Amino acid sequence: MLAFAIVNSHTNGIEGNGTGARSMAMGGADVASANDPLGAMGVNPAGLGFLDAPEFNLGADAGLVSGHFSKPGVSSGDLDNSLHAFPEGAIAYPFQKWPVTIGLSVTPDSLLLADWHYVDPTGGLGGKVSYGNQDDKSEIFLLRSALGASVKLGSRLSLGASAGLLYNENKLITPYIFQNLAPEGDQKYDGAKTLLDLRTTGIGWNVMAGLQFRATTNLDFGLSYKSASTVNTTGGASGDPYAQFGVAPGVLAFHYNAAVKNKFPQEINAGASWKFAPKWRTAVQVDWIGWSDAFNSLPISLTSGSNSKVNGVLGSSFSDNVPLNWSDEFIYRIGFEYELNDRLALRAGYAYGQSPVPDSTLLPLTAAIMEHTFTAGIGYHWRWLQVDLAYQYSLPATQNTGASELRSGEYSNSSVEVSTHMIALTAGVRF
Repeated sequence: MLAFAIVNSHTNGIEGNGTGARSMAMGGADVASANDPLGAMGVNPAGLGFLDAPEFNLGADAGLVSGHFSKPGVSSGDLDNSLHAFPEGAIAYPFQKWPVTIGLSVTPDSLLLADWHYVDPTGGLGGKVSYGNQDDKSEIFLLRSALGASVKLGSRLSLGASAGLLYNENKLITPYIFQNLAPEGDQKYDGAKTLLDLRTTGIGWNVMAGLQFRATTNLDFGLSYKSASTVNTTGGASGDPYAQFGVAPGVLAFHYNAAVKNKFPQEINAGASWKFAPKWRTAVQVDWIGWSDAFNSLPISLTSGSNSKVNGVLGSSFSDNVPLNWSDEFIYRIGFEYELNDRLALRAGYAYGQSPVPDSTLLPLTAAIMEHTFTAGIGYHWRWLQVDLAYQYSLPATQNTGASELRSGEYSNSSVEVSTHMIALTAGVRF
C-alpha cells in the first residue's frame, strides 16, 4: 500500500467523480450499485455485501488539465497541461460460511494540483512588488488506505463500514503574501510578499459507513457517510523576500520548520439504481460535501527561523492564517448503462456541482471551479475478467474576482478558466 503514496495525482479539482472506471463512466453515480471492490471501498462499503466471490481491482487514472489566468494589463498565463497518471486498487473477500465480506483498498481521496506559469501580479506592501515570471505550484494530495467490512442481513440489505489511514502531502511554491500574522510576529507586515517554497506531509484517519437496500430485483437504494478528518502535517518552508525589501537576493533568505493543519470535509451520498428495461439501467445520486467547516481557513505555523535579520522583525516563530471561506456543495449525478450483449456494456453520465470557491478568495492555485462534467465508457466481461474504460470531460469553467479579500489585492479584477480531460482504466479479476 505504501508504494501508492509516492505517486501523486496531477489533476485539477478536489473531489473526483467516482472511484474506478466503471463508476466514472456513470458520472460517479455509484452509491446504490457499488458492486465491485473499488466502487464499494471508494463510496459505499455496504456494496461489499453483494459480492459473491473474491475479486481484485487494479486501475489507473490519467488527467490533462487546461487553464488560463488573466489580469488585464498586468498578467496572464496558463496551466501546465502535461498528462499525468496515478494508480488505485482494491480487493474484497466474501466468507462462505458467514454473511460477511472484507475489503482492502488504496485510493486517492482528495486531489488538487495546479502548476501555473504567469508573471507575478504587483502587490505586497506598497502595492508594487513583483517577483517577475514565476512557476506557481500548489498541491493538496490525500491518499486513503482502508480496511472495510460489510454484513448482509437477508437477501436485500447490506450494512458496511471502513476505516482509512490518510496520507496527506501539501506543496506551495509561489510568491506568498502574509495574511494575518499572529501576535508573535509584527502585524504591520501583514500584506508583505515573499517567495515561498513550503512542503509538508502528515498522517490522519477517517471512517466511512453506508447501506444498500435491494427493494426489488431491479431497484436498489444506497446511502453513505464519510467523516470529516484533520491532518496535522509537518515539513519545511524556505523563501526570500528580497523584492519586498529592496535588497539583493539571498540577503534575507530564510528557512523555517513548517506545520500546516488541513481539514477535509464530511460527505453524504444518497442515490438509487433502476434497471428499467432488460438491457437498460440508470442511476441517480446526490452528494453533499461540507466544505464550509473544512476549507474555511488554512493555518500555517513557522518555527526555528534560520535568518537572524528576519527573526529580528518577525521573531523566530510565528503563524499565519489564510482565508478560504469555501461554501458547502451539492453535486447531482446521473448515469446510464446499456448492455449490448452478455459481455459488452456501454455507459454515459453527467455530474453538476456549483463551484464551492468564493470569488473573493479565488486564486489560480485554488481554482477547483469545474461545474459541468460529462462522462462515457465501455465495459467488457469474459469469464473471470472484467475490464472497464472511462473518459471524463469537465467543461471550461470561468470565475471572476472583483475585489479580492486577500491582502494587497493583487488578484482583484482577475479571472480564471479551467477544464479537464480524464481517462480511467480498471481491470478486475474474480477468483
